[in-house]
Amino acid sequence: MKSHYRVVIVGGGIMGVGLQYHLALEGWSDTLLIEKGELTSGSTWHAAGQCPHFNGSLNTTKVHMYGTELYPKLQELTGQAVSWHGCGGLRLACTDEEVNWLKYVYGVSRLAGYECEIIGPKDIKQYHPFLDTREIKAAFRTVTDGHVAPADVTNAMATGVRKLGGEISKRNRVTDIKRLPRGEWQVISEQGTVTCEHVVNSAGSYADVVGSWTGHAVPIVNMLHHYIITEPRQELIDFLPELPVVRDPYSHSYLREETNGILVGPYETATAHVCWDGKPPTWDFENELVAPELDRLIPWLEKAGERFPLFAESGIKNIVSGAITHTPDGNYLSGPAHGPKNYWMHTGASIGIAQGAGAGKYLAQWMVHGQAEINMREYDPRRFGAWATSDYTTEVSISDYHHMYYCMKPAEQHTAGRNIRKTSLHDELKSRGAQFSQIFGWERARWYDTTGKGEAFSFRRNNAFEAVRQEALTVRNRVGLMDLSTFSKFEVIGPDAEKFLNRICANQIAKKDGGIVLTHLLNDNGFIESELTVTRFDATHFYVLSAAVAQVYDMDQLTWRKRDDEDVKIDDATDRYGTLVLAGPNARKVLKQCTDTDLSNAGFRWLSGKFAKVAGIGSVLLRVNYVGELGWEIHCPMADMPKVFAALMKAGEAHGIGLFGTYAMNSLRMEKSYRGWGSELTNEIDMFEASMERFIRTDKPDFIGRSASLARQQRGPRMRLVTIAVENTDSDCMGNEPVYHQGKVVGVTTSGGYGHAVERSLAFAYVAPELVAAGTALEVMVFTEMRKAEVIADSIWDAENLRPRSEE
Repeated sequence: MKSHYRVVIVGGGIMGVGLQYHLALEGWSDTLLIEKGELTSGSTWHAAGQCPHFNGSLNTTKVHMYGTELYPKLQELTGQAVSWHGCGGLRLACTDEEVNWLKYVYGVSRLAGYECEIIGPKDIKQYHPFLDTREIKAAFRTVTDGHVAPADVTNAMATGVRKLGGEISKRNRVTDIKRLPRGEWQVISEQGTVTCEHVVNSAGSYADVVGSWTGHAVPIVNMLHHYIITEPRQELIDFLPELPVVRDPYSHSYLREETNGILVGPYETATAHVCWDGKPPTWDFENELVAPELDRLIPWLEKAGERFPLFAESGIKNIVSGAITHTPDGNYLSGPAHGPKNYWMHTGASIGIAQGAGAGKYLAQWMVHGQAEINMREYDPRRFGAWATSDYTTEVSISDYHHMYYCMKPAEQHTAGRNIRKTSLHDELKSRGAQFSQIFGWERARWYDTTGKGEAFSFRRNNAFEAVRQEALTVRNRVGLMDLSTFSKFEVIGPDAEKFLNRICANQIAKKDGGIVLTHLLNDNGFIESELTVTRFDATHFYVLSAAVAQVYDMDQLTWRKRDDEDVKIDDATDRYGTLVLAGPNARKVLKQCTDTDLSNAGFRWLSGKFAKVAGIGSVLLRVNYVGELGWEIHCPMADMPKVFAALMKAGEAHGIGLFGTYAMNSLRMEKSYRGWGSELTNEIDMFEASMERFIRTDKPDFIGRSASLARQQRGPRMRLVTIAVENTDSDCMGNEPVYHQGKVVGVTTSGGYGHAVERSLAFAYVAPELVAAGTALEVMVFTEMRKAEVIADSIWDAENLRPRSEE
């Protein structure tokens, strides 16, 4: 080992090795990987090695596809033998909603470009004659995916690392990591101490222990997972080609051929638990398994025998029972950790063999180039905050494991781990029928149910549709009230606050006290990192709002961009303030009964903010909202929000006030063509492609991303964001549906919803630049159905934006 490296990676499983290999491919070969035992000796060596294409996330599909493209070529690239089985797969559907899920994923497959088809029960037999197809409604057949020997691909990539100049230190346990005063990291191991610019926690089952050395919470658990391999069967020896990998929601298992026998791996829907009573294994735990617990797996193994009768008739040859890491949402952790720069997480993969290569590729791009080709938000460790405690992580990870083969419908969430962040209005809203969703730990009302039946989740329009229509029309025609306290809120204070914000933001910060601007943080490449609403109280005090899920992420964005010589304090005020949104034609009539502040256009212009008392409570009023109506956001102390809420509801009785949730807000923002961070606005997109030119001031002095933005503007957009109206049936676009023009895929939707005021199904889509003119005819594949669509002008509702500026 040398004394200094650009990157040190802790952990030699497929995630760590895959990252090191791809860092070398990206030009960073000055790397050291340290592994306490042999490579793959944690969870990697005993993994079943499935590499599926089927996935509802376009980004994850790209991660998986890269692995299935790389693994068959690794032997040629590195000289190391790799046992790749490109046998394809069958994902079974036993309910109508599961069929809808297959159809949605088929649209994703058209964007990703892998070979697949949806087949009926009778067609399954030609690919897998040994399955019992009773109760199967359809199957999603993939062709070029399969499974691989985990040790083979890991060691092949390690060979590639060495050939490209990287170093691997085995049998060398890391004992501590420290941050040095100059910003580098010190990694202390049994064989010596090294310093590095970047350190990566890829420690798998030990990642939380390694993270604790530097104060990083790592939301993972080690789940106990089994798979069983039978004795060889002559029927399988005689049948060629190799059977596809089957994923069966009935038995909640994967079933495949293995050395002429049958391999079955159940994800039990009850009784699953963590390994080692939740404690990390001892450091000498290596290439070992956990005592199997077959008795409690019997219900799922019996169902697997019903689905694959040969399995029930076969003798067991081997039982593999070991730890696999799992996160509360099932996605791995890959990206910067919260806090000091250049500490990266790359761990927590529950299907790491499928993801090891692709996850390594895209994190390597992020580290080397400042961003990846794909949107990394769903893997970013900062999607969890301090609210994701050890108890939460354990409870929800177990629930997610139980639901591995359950078909989660849109908006459906785990019932475990709830009510950990509640606003002061939670109980009041619940009593009024609020149906809550969890977002960044918060409970937030998505709609209001007066029937007491709750939501019947579905891929198609469900029982919430009519209630949401009434909520949306209440806002459009009268006045609505919403608790949106989940905003991330920051105060930027200090003598250099204005200069700092102008330097980091693409838009010009308001020059007058009380001014509000929508602005964005760009990276050095000119792509969108964050969206902020900035209110100027005075030259030394600014109030910054951003998305709920961005609380930790944006704290880092603001903190990391501050220079040492700038006298600025950045304070996270999210939990201190509650936020009520009062919007609609009657909003002024309601609010004026609760405040003495002049609410006229002359006294309180649109896009401005003021300190005021509302119902006697000191508050900040912002004349801005996300629904495109006359209205105000009322920011007040969280503890006092119930008093403000009660006063507004009482004042609104005569004006038809009603509550609305996020479903209605989405309908209203779609009618206004208001973009969403994380859907329309991502790190893959620049401001011109997002059709957000009016929010970037390239004429102001240098700001982060300005030079790159000018260059990208000169080159012209690769794609452009448009609003489209889609043929109306029984469902709306959700995002990641393929868009067609004259029979060819030309774009992708990013989000959608039904516009109840305009009575049209709407969506955002990125399309080829030549197709952005209003009236352009397109088609969108929605659940395999080709629906007519057309490009429409932005803001189908109140295009001139007169309603937010209304005097009445």
